[in-house]
Amino acid sequence: EAELSQQQDKRKRWFKEKLYTHIPLFFRPFLYFIYRYIFKLGFLDGIPGLIWHFLQGFWYRFLVDAKIYDIERRAKKENKSIPEVIRENYGIEV
Repeated sequence: EAELSQQQDKRKRWFKEKLYTHIPLFFRPFLYFIYRYIFKLGFLDGIPGLIWHFLQGFWYRFLVDAKIYDIERRAKKENKSIPEVIRENYGIEV
């Protein structure tokens, strides 16, 4: 059981590092929603499934991409590193 969990973790890490991060911003949420709703059979849950997978798989991921876009844009505009922008605007040490 622990071995199965480790394999799943490795698969998720590989997907995140090798695929997801290389997909263009704002296209990733759409693909992730399609993956969850169609390939993981979220549509079988009816309207509640549509709502859940839209909010969790598309809307939330879209907000994450919007924040990434904003931080990268500010860093370029202000000629600062991304960690500097995050620290100055959000008070988070990266």
